[in-house]
Amino acid sequence: MSRSVDLFIDAPASPDEVAEAVARLAAEMPGSSVTPGDQPGTWELRHGDTVAVLAEHPYVDDGDLLLRRYRYALSARVDSGTRLADSPATALLRRVGQHLSQATSWPVLLVLDLQFSERPARVTKSEEARSGDGDGDGDGDGAAAGAPRETRR
Repeated sequence: MSRSVDLFIDAPASPDEVAEAVARLAAEMPGSSVTPGDQPGTWELRHGDTVAVLAEHPYVDDGDLLLRRYRYALSARVDSGTRLADSPATALLRRVGQHLSQATSWPVLLVLDLQFSERPARVTKSEEARSGDGDGDGDGDGAAAGAPRETRR
């Protein structure tokens, strides 16, 4: 059994452009590469033994974890016997997130151990109608604009 580390990326760019931004960082890290993935519209970031897949993600909002605002996820799997916070995959995705935030100003969110359900989510009309969260930027995330965030689920 494995667990996930996901870097959510809110980019107004095409999948190819996001992959290019990740590839620029990979070019600076010996032993790293970004190549097209097995599925159309996916890319793989490899760094040593760590593999992360970049794609548009299928997740919906979960309470205060507002994932719909992020178009892409860069996701890696970690063996269940490894502490997620200390894993090479988490370190890699943290580095990618910092690079993207600084180089592009795209908001990112690192989530450790996201649980995925095959069941369709039920969203109420009031949840869908909510657009404000009290922080004044109208994005519904509860954090100041541009602030990198890390969440454990």
